[in-house]
Amino acid sequence: MRWRSFLISAVGIADSLIDNGCKALLLVTGLALLTLLSAGALLRYAFQSGFSFATDVTELLFAVFVMAGIVQAARLGVHVATQLLLHALSPSRRIALAVLIHAVTASVYFLLAWYAFENAIIAHDQTSPVLQIPWSVGYGCLSAGLALVATCSVLAILRHTVAYEPVHVNLADPG
Repeated sequence: MRWRSFLISAVGIADSLIDNGCKALLLVTGLALLTLLSAGALLRYAFQSGFSFATDVTELLFAVFVMAGIVQAARLGVHVATQLLLHALSPSRRIALAVLIHAVTASVYFLLAWYAFENAIIAHDQTSPVLQIPWSVGYGCLSAGLALVATCSVLAILRHTVAYEPVHVNLADPG
């Protein structure tokens, strides 16, 4: 049973890395967006000027910000429809349904990540208007985010099946 404890440890470490990485991305991109948009508004109203690169950078930062939030939500398994359905079931059926939901989610998101990666290759020649950033950067971030959502689902499956972690519906109902 050494492999089981090793696998549980590995899942915990991977989950922690994804959690910390997403929190860092949310913090950095959120602060960068706040700073960029505030400075741009200040320049517009005080000096009737602005940053020429603001639109390009804002679009890229916002995409990363949203994807990090989606990965965090997937990691925590917090989706309204899923929560409502799981709440109506017994704990053993919750695990079965959660594993099914995570298996479908992982399959679909790995497929979407692959298509986003293919689009990144196609879009490499297209660039943003001001900074000339290849659109493949955005598609690459999208592909990575989608793959992370799928990875979170695989980790959840392992937590439920190997570590016997119960399905938590909400904070008021811890199991």
